[in-house]
Amino acid sequence: MTYLDKSINDEVQNLMIDVFEAIKTSQEAALSAAELLATQNIFENIFEKVKNTGFYKEDENFKLVKAMNMDTDGETAEEALFNSWGSMVKTINTASSQEEFNAKFALFVPIILKRMTAIN
Repeated sequence: MTYLDKSINDEVQNLMIDVFEAIKTSQEAALSAAELLATQNIFENIFEKVKNTGFYKEDENFKLVKAMNMDTDGETAEEALFNSWGSMVKTINTASSQEEFNAKFALFVPIILKRMTAIN
């Protein structure tokens, strides 16, 4: 896995923080699909910034996104979103540096967006 271009790394990190802050403001004990969907515009912003750097076109990153974008036959669209979200959280929590954390998050952005779009 390659890391994000230095020109956008900090910006992606700040937007990622916005996603997690938006979710943690919830008063509910469990995360809802509506809360995740409320962050869709932030995910779209991240995707556009990252896409423009060629990050997703790099062979290694493309293969990782493709592998993580597992088929979710038999799941509802909401279950698929929650499963992708859970996989993302587990994956980013294995990062050994902030740059790796940001890059792992960015790899999941198109997958999370695809799941959000399926609900909408």
